[in-house]
Amino acid sequence: MLNLPDSLYPDPIQGDNSVMSNGGAPANNNGPCDGASKAIDWPSASVEDLVVLLREPEHREKAISSLTQIKEVLSIYKSLTPEKLTMKDSSKVCDVLVLFECLATHPQTKMQFLNVQIHCYLYPFLETEETSKPFQYLRLMSLGVIGGLLKEVGDPSTKVAVHCLLESGLFPLCLKSIEYGNELSQSTASWIMSRIMMQEQGLQYCCEPANRLCAIMKVFNDVIEKMQDEPSTTVLKNIIQCYVILSDDPSRGCLLLRSFIPPILTTAPYIEALRARPITLKNLQDLFQKLSMGCGPNAEAVGDVAGSSHLDR
Repeated sequence: MLNLPDSLYPDPIQGDNSVMSNGGAPANNNGPCDGASKAIDWPSASVEDLVVLLREPEHREKAISSLTQIKEVLSIYKSLTPEKLTMKDSSKVCDVLVLFECLATHPQTKMQFLNVQIHCYLYPFLETEETSKPFQYLRLMSLGVIGGLLKEVGDPSTKVAVHCLLESGLFPLCLKSIEYGNELSQSTASWIMSRIMMQEQGLQYCCEPANRLCAIMKVFNDVIEKMQDEPSTTVLKNIIQCYVILSDDPSRGCLLLRSFIPPILTTAPYIEALRARPITLKNLQDLFQKLSMGCGPNAEAVGDVAGSSHLDR
């Protein structure tokens, strides 16, 4: 397992503490922390109260402990086998993961979440190849937490998040989630990959070395071919978005796409499915047209499809 920190409590958060007053209690006197003369009522503290208390060094450890409940996550590691993991155990941990997603998404706690590497504690749930319902539930909820770190594309913290996620080995786990996850997990994992690729570091990571990009293409191709009887428009949307971003790499990304993008995407079942997502369908057409500028086979296929009733109906 990853070399995780011994403590969840690093150096105090740097920043303005003006939202706190009265000896560490929130300035709002309507919560459980209503003044310096009263002790904090931890059991009745809301998530909002705890988030505010994270900004105070003297209360941070207790606030993070109350928010994260990391022991609940650690306790299930020994049960990550089909014989031991029950739906009850899985649901219990997933309740904690809902709080994790709040921490990962909230602007006041996102950096703290990354600094103590809480996301790394979720990786065992993404490494598994099990496909039963308890494992799928853990996989999906864990991906939801990771996705929370990447929601704001233009936020500087997203660039930091991408760096942390790549350095900690998330990307191969997204590929594994696409291979073994259900449709919701496949959709979330491919969405995470597209968000990572939107950052320069993420695109560079995918395109170098070439065998990494080949591995990405193989997983994408496999999942696309497996859904030909009933294409998932959500999964297709995210994978096509990844293709579009990869095509922006003028050398390796675009070159390998010309060889690896599956021609099956131009067949009737996929085109009909994408009719419900006209923007994605247009992106797919534009992508093949862009790739056709350097090679011929798929361009001809797209030309045939583009002129058929499948696109014009």
